[in-house]
Amino acid sequence: MKLKKIVALATSAVMAVSLLASCGSSSTQGHIVQDGKTIYTYYLNMYTQDSKGYAEGQDANFAQLIREKFNVQLEYDRIPRGDWETKTNLSYAVGNEADVTTGGKEPQYKKWATEGYLAPIPQEAYTGDDCILKDWKALWSEEDFKDVLALAKSSDGELYYLPTLRQEKAQMCWDYRKDVFDQLGIKEFPKTIDELYDVCAKLKAAYPDKIIISCNGMGTTSPGSAITGFFQAYWIPELILTQHSYVDPVTGEYVPYALTTDAAREMYKTLKRFNDAGFIDKEIFSIDKDTFSSRLAQDNCFITYNYVYNIEDFTKKTKGTNAGKNAEWAWTANMVTAYPEKGTIFKRDPLYSNWGPAFSDGIQEDPDRFNALLNMFNWFATEEGQLYNTYGVKEDDPDEIKAGVASDNYSYSMVNGEPQFNPGWYDESNPETDKDEDKLLTVEYGSMGSQFKKEQHMFDSIRGKEVEALYDAFMAQPNYYYFDQIPMRYNEEEEQRFADLEIALNAKRDEYIQRFFTGDVDPNNDADWNMYISDMNKVGLQEFIELQKTVYERTKAEIEKEEAELAAAEAEADGEAAPAEAAPADAAAPAEEAPAAE
Repeated sequence: MKLKKIVALATSAVMAVSLLASCGSSSTQGHIVQDGKTIYTYYLNMYTQDSKGYAEGQDANFAQLIREKFNVQLEYDRIPRGDWETKTNLSYAVGNEADVTTGGKEPQYKKWATEGYLAPIPQEAYTGDDCILKDWKALWSEEDFKDVLALAKSSDGELYYLPTLRQEKAQMCWDYRKDVFDQLGIKEFPKTIDELYDVCAKLKAAYPDKIIISCNGMGTTSPGSAITGFFQAYWIPELILTQHSYVDPVTGEYVPYALTTDAAREMYKTLKRFNDAGFIDKEIFSIDKDTFSSRLAQDNCFITYNYVYNIEDFTKKTKGTNAGKNAEWAWTANMVTAYPEKGTIFKRDPLYSNWGPAFSDGIQEDPDRFNALLNMFNWFATEEGQLYNTYGVKEDDPDEIKAGVASDNYSYSMVNGEPQFNPGWYDESNPETDKDEDKLLTVEYGSMGSQFKKEQHMFDSIRGKEVEALYDAFMAQPNYYYFDQIPMRYNEEEEQRFADLEIALNAKRDEYIQRFFTGDVDPNNDADWNMYISDMNKVGLQEFIELQKTVYERTKAEIEKEEAELAAAEAEADGEAAPAEAAPADAAAPAEEAPAAE
């Protein structure tokens, strides 16, 4: 594997010069000649969800489209999602890997890149205004794209897959029973921990037998994930259970392990205080979605930290079969803070989703063949590609559209300037349609490939309007901040040590989260807190902290160098003079000054 990696790095250096400029390759590997035209062929590994069907064969609509547009033909290995990782690992191990896969996530891709199984995407492919991946690159602003590269690149500074745009900017907030708040004269959702305690006390006095704060099944993935609203109140990122470290958006301080800090201790004290008062669901660390739904149906929850677009569903479940019941859930842009003098934290979603297509090592040996594939994936990011991947094939007959009778061959029509699925086709934004009864794009047209961005009309119909409204509301608040996602590039040895330490620390951390909550261990007691720190040190806390510091500082220096080199390459590609030096990163700022993304 080491030798393969050395070869991969050497060939990538040659390819970086020739990939985009090359044409008319004499290579015959991976192509067929059809009607005098070269069609490049690829073996695509992709996972399937549940029993989802696909139109097979090269006469399917999607197959014909990519053959005509890009001289591309795909042969599929469709693997059930639960088997995908195991089977793909095996295919690499025995040398039977696919040319391209769209099923993995960033940690898998970075691991496979380290082992020499993946081909790097040449910098020229995403450099300059007229690069081969220009539309994919344009999904982000120039500044955001630099951040995406910094985060998605592997430890060798190479990019090994094409990330997907994260269209949601903010999704999660405090949700509450507005009708109950109104009944008790509570005019708005609280803004501080002390105010939240007082509101919970008022609710508990009025409803002594009810649960005040519960969660929508978030505790089933990790014991602490149900209390992430409290994390943020104490300036700890919502995703700290997997990220561990953060940079304070006001002070710029790097915190290598968050859940043993003084702020974490104060958060644990608050949880115990709220729990002792009977405000928090006793099952908050184990509750599932069905149990939470029963809480709603029984009027047995008044506050939860959840997704903004679940409000309507929460209200429906609370009303049940009694449509006239007075029940109204609402979302609030008031995040709770323990430090009102410092500001308030909200969760800004990442700039990208860490999955997308990756390409196996060796594909770069035929630049023309690689180019054809990159061209196809770039098209998925265009407005035309987004529309096709989201809605399929448009009906252009105005008479049939007017009559409401579209041909079975067409999946959508333009209605008042917006795409709309034709009758009989499944529409994920319409709860009245049924996957089992209506036609599916995958079944009728074939694979849609990778979807770097959902077409905007569909995204807005599903959740886009709600998440945009929440984000705008957060951004309008004074002194609201969010955390920047931190690039951390581990070498192979560091990655293994990180994984080993993480397992041990997570187990001990989760044990104490529950013990603090139940009162078995009291975070107010110095001896108990010191016992927690001691036990964490025994399983490697100090080594983990030193590892994080080392990787953070080194990664930061690497990225500064890469950004300077990329700026020079961009200028050269666009025929401009290269900048003298890269501009320094701005210090973190309040939300109204566009803070960095988590």
